[in-house]
This record gives sequence, structure tokens and C-alpha cells, in this order.
Amino acid sequence: MKPFPVLLTFDLDGETSFEEMHPGIPYWVTQGGYGPRKGVYRILDLLDQYEIKATFCVVGQTAERYPEAVEEIVSRDHELACHGYTHRGYNALEPEEEKEMIIKSRGILEEFYGMTILGHRTPRWRPSQHTHRFLQELGFKWNSDYMGAENSFYNIIDDKKSKLLEIPVAYNLDDWTFFYDWGSTVAETVDVWKIEYDARYKDRTMYCLTCHPQVTGRPSRLLCLEGIIKHIQTFPDVEFMKATDYVNEGYVE
Repeated sequence: MKPFPVLLTFDLDGETSFEEMHPGIPYWVTQGGYGPRKGVYRILDLLDQYEIKATFCVVGQTAERYPEAVEEIVSRDHELACHGYTHRGYNALEPEEEKEMIIKSRGILEEFYGMTILGHRTPRWRPSQHTHRFLQELGFKWNSDYMGAENSFYNIIDDKKSKLLEIPVAYNLDDWTFFYDWGSTVAETVDVWKIEYDARYKDRTMYCLTCHPQVTGRPSRLLCLEGIIKHIQTFPDVEFMKATDYVNEGYVE
């Protein structure tokens, strides 16, 4: 039996998420900039401490603004994945613009990564009806937007099972939910993440956590990430994996 897969994923948005939601308001926009300026480095140090490799979904515009942050991610042997060129959902774009943004963001990240980018997460988890087809045409191996399952599955495209694996996310496994939507404490957040992990481990599904350096990279909130890592490491037969390694290991047939 394969080890239980744990995917730690980080969306490096920079200012782009707040520029989309709260344009021109420093109160919000500067919070986003904290991620690539400070938060991501704290997260990288913590991952080094526990010898864990992760996946960073990076907005193309953020990579252009903060190349040193992306270079640091790559230098520590983590995976890069596409997260749009801006943080605007694809459902708000015309099809031609959507495909252009996917190609553009991928090209930017590949300059840092030195190899083909195979993973993708739609900005704001808002794909269009064309997104999966575009990703398949461009040779992506996985996408990560769907919230309706615990197990990964191959997307249906044009009424046929595709080769594009969907790695599900979850509202209660997203740091943004706790600190921006609910105003939860560190203890409350870690408790929920642990309970969800225990249930998924029992079911032998998979565990994909979504964090943002502008959120989890804050000093106290980093304790949430460390807390769930320590909890997971008490369980036998577990493997922390980059998302593309998870796909390549054949967990889903």
C-alpha cells in the first residue's frame, strides 16, 4: 500500500489578490506584499527545518515583481505551479485572454524553474468552462480548484476522461478561510486542520493544505503550519509530496 499522501501547497499571490478585490487601498494591498517580501522566507525556513518539499502556486505578475522570492523557492528544491498572470478569475476573461494568461504565466515561471511547469491552480479557484480543455491542450498534468471530493480524479473533458488530474482543495483546509473570513485563533485553526487530517487518514484519501505566505507567513500564524506538520509526523506510513510527484506516483488510475 502506498504511503498516505500529504500535499502542502502555497499560493504566492503578492499584491495581486488584493489588487483584484480592493484596488488602490493600501490597508489591503500592502498585506499581500508581505507574502513575497517576508512571509515566504519564514515558510521556506520551516519546511527546511522539517525536511519537507512543497508546491508553490505563483502568480506570474508576482514572479516579475519579486524574482528573488521565486529564485529562493526553486533553490530549495520546491515545485512551481501556475496561478494565473494576475489574480483575476478565469471566469471573468474571454477565452482567448484566458489561454494567453496561462501561457504567459507559465513562460515566466519556467524561466526560474528551468523545466516544464506541469501544475496549475486557477486564481480565486474560479475556472471557466474552457480552463480544463486549455490545460490539457498545453500539456499540464494537474489542476487544483475543485471542492467536491476528498479523492483526486481525472477531469472529464468533452465527455471523455482526460489525463488532467484534479487535486481537490477544501474550504476548511485554507488559511485564508480562518484568518480573513472567520477571524479564527491559531489554536482553533490547528485544531480543525488536525481533526480533518485524522478523518482523511482514517479514510485513506489524501490531504491537500492550501496556505498563503501573506497569511501563514506571519509570526504567530506560522505556528499553525508547524502544528499540523508536527501532528502529521506522529502518524506512520505518511509522505509529504510535491503535487507533480503525487501525480507521477500513480495514486489515481
